[in-house]
Amino acid sequence: MMKPADYERVFDKAMPLSSTTALTVTEVPDRLEDLLQLLGSAMIEGFGKQKRLTEIHLPMARFPELGSKFWHVPVEDCGELHVLRLFFETPASSAH
Repeated sequence: MMKPADYERVFDKAMPLSSTTALTVTEVPDRLEDLLQLLGSAMIEGFGKQKRLTEIHLPMARFPELGSKFWHVPVEDCGELHVLRLFFETPASSAH
């Protein structure tokens, strides 16, 4: 299992200069508390790079209590892949 600091290093390397970035995390945290910490870190990291977290895909069967939104960000089921996908956009390219 990756530690939050490891995720932050992944975020840092995954933020290219293009207007849209998708990051896939293949080791989804087991606990809701860890997932919420990870999502919060992703929002802060994206904000620091002038990219908004605009969409989240995750295994909803494991986290049904999360609902359809994390703060203002839509949350969708990732399907059978059981991964966490985070979509970032620069404000100029964002449709949200």
